[in-house]
Amino acid sequence: MDPIARTLEHERIANESKHWVRLVAACNSRCLFCLDSEAQDGKILPFDDICREIRRGREEKDATRVVLSGGEASLHPRFHELIRYSKEQGYTWVQTVTNGRRYADRAYFNRVVEAGLSEITFSIHGHTAALHDHLTQAPGSFDQIVKAMIRAVRDGRVVVNADVVINKQNVDYLEKIVALCAQIGVREYDLLHVIPQGEAWEHREQLFYDVDAYSESLRRVFRLGLNPRFHVWTNRFPVSHLEGMEELIQDPHKMLDEVGGRRMQFRRYLDAAEPIDCRHTERCPHCFIEPFCSALDRRVEQLRDGDVGIWWIGSRFELASLHPEATLLGVELPAGAALPDFGRPLYLKAEDFTGLSLPPHSVAVATLPEHLAQLENQACEVEIPLDRGMAAAVLADPERLHRNADRYILHGQTWIRMEESAANSPDYQAFFPALPLPLRTRNLPACLCPGMRLEKAPRRLDQHILHDDGRLAIDPIVEEYIESEYKAKSQRCKTCVVADRCEGMQLQYLRHAGFKVLQPLTGSWATQADARLKLLQPELPRGLAKGAPPQAPVVRVPVPGNRPVPEIDVVPGRRS
Repeated sequence: MDPIARTLEHERIANESKHWVRLVAACNSRCLFCLDSEAQDGKILPFDDICREIRRGREEKDATRVVLSGGEASLHPRFHELIRYSKEQGYTWVQTVTNGRRYADRAYFNRVVEAGLSEITFSIHGHTAALHDHLTQAPGSFDQIVKAMIRAVRDGRVVVNADVVINKQNVDYLEKIVALCAQIGVREYDLLHVIPQGEAWEHREQLFYDVDAYSESLRRVFRLGLNPRFHVWTNRFPVSHLEGMEELIQDPHKMLDEVGGRRMQFRRYLDAAEPIDCRHTERCPHCFIEPFCSALDRRVEQLRDGDVGIWWIGSRFELASLHPEATLLGVELPAGAALPDFGRPLYLKAEDFTGLSLPPHSVAVATLPEHLAQLENQACEVEIPLDRGMAAAVLADPERLHRNADRYILHGQTWIRMEESAANSPDYQAFFPALPLPLRTRNLPACLCPGMRLEKAPRRLDQHILHDDGRLAIDPIVEEYIESEYKAKSQRCKTCVVADRCEGMQLQYLRHAGFKVLQPLTGSWATQADARLKLLQPELPRGLAKGAPPQAPVVRVPVPGNRPVPEIDVVPGRRS
């Protein structure tokens, strides 16, 4: 399989519908990096409540996999019954993540496997008893997990894999940990980057490390994922260290799970301006979801300050008046529909622009090659979202290009899924050098559009991210972030003259094109781009650099007909 095909296969497996069910809020280890310590109160959750949650995964989510978790799920006295119940409900795959201690007992192992357990993920964090037992704070746990892993591999009835939380204590020995597992017969690994949650933050002096200093040794382990005999997953790992191994980059949709696990905190922040308790200037730089949190802060500030360039209503024309302060009204005109007189400039997408008369100062969005001819005589700017078809259409008529040089705006289009980006993205490195003159260009790093007239895209507010009472909707905001704001840079970008002003390139594009497309600027273009970006964006948004995130209540923009805020499960010991 080529790299893109491997990535898509990886993604298909990772995105199979699964349902996580907590069985206990207890554990027989005390890991220094435990993310779940705040929920550990020793409770064994009621059997009937767990069964109800197992059913919910099938009935509401149509999940085919269930992950029975804790704490340490094996501590539930009816664990084997819950496995059997899951199979009876129609789950084709039952998985658990475990410290392995109870599985060292042959009778216990046989009981849960015979009940229908499909996969065991063993959490192993050291290659010796001294290292593993220190990190788990459970004497004897190393001998137990190794014995359990050997038994499970030799038994052959379950899929066996291992996860490792990489931290300051074990990063020097990661190769040896993986080698030990491989010697046992494990072929699949989930390598997790330590993050500042739970006990990990309390023990940060022991656990946090400089990833750059260990980049090469980490990459040696990651390269194992290029071997068809092994499967390697990276989890919450800084993606810039995966250059050349882009198929190992975690699917950006993982952000939905990460944010969903903190849904109650995000709701309190958005609804009542309560600070997210883990947001801290020292803590956030170590966190996988910090860029999303900072993007959310900026969204809150945008609403509070009324900083909206485009109020996007699509074809819901009745919403036109809900945000009168926006510079442009974003409208999508279906085929055959008449264009109402909204009395304000438009940001217009249409299937056919023939015969349309746009208000002054409007922007027409040309998504099809024929739109360029239809908009030739319109007195409006023309935004051209770049896909392969539109890139070819722009180059096909140099005379039209010269006539409309001041009206055309090239926009680096993004897609929410990697396969869409791979199928539709133009070859920027061939396209921009072929242009006969500089054009206005947005949403691309300067290294991919040399010589162009760089601009900043207007801020957009989409009606679908707002609930019926005006509160922000969490999942649509995360999806919007994945599609348009989830960006990354190469390690080499640190040497670029515009490093402090460049956001990088959208991650789904980099997953198929590779970080190799990003090159530090040199020569006269470096000087021009630096000067231009200093005007557009003197420096990147720095998260909490200015102190605490915005806490003033946001201005509500109620959108009738949108979904109401969902109920949040706040039962102690349950995942939200």
